Amino acid sequence: MTLEEAYLEFMEELEEYYEEETAQAEMGIEQPERKLPPKQKDPGTFTVPFCFGSVQGRAL
Repeated sequence: MTLEEAYLEFMEELEEYYEEETAQAEMGIEQPERKLPPKQKDPGTFTVPFCFGSVQGRAL
């Protein structure tokens, strides 16, 4: 298959896909929407434990 033939085949497939999409849109068939995950509460501030030698603590 030559490059030109492969390109023509690709363009035909692309055109078919586009025609299907427009036909579905005209018929009112919509793609299922993705639902967003539920919102989580704000954790506020958080601390990270640290240790330098014998000094232990928490930092932001």
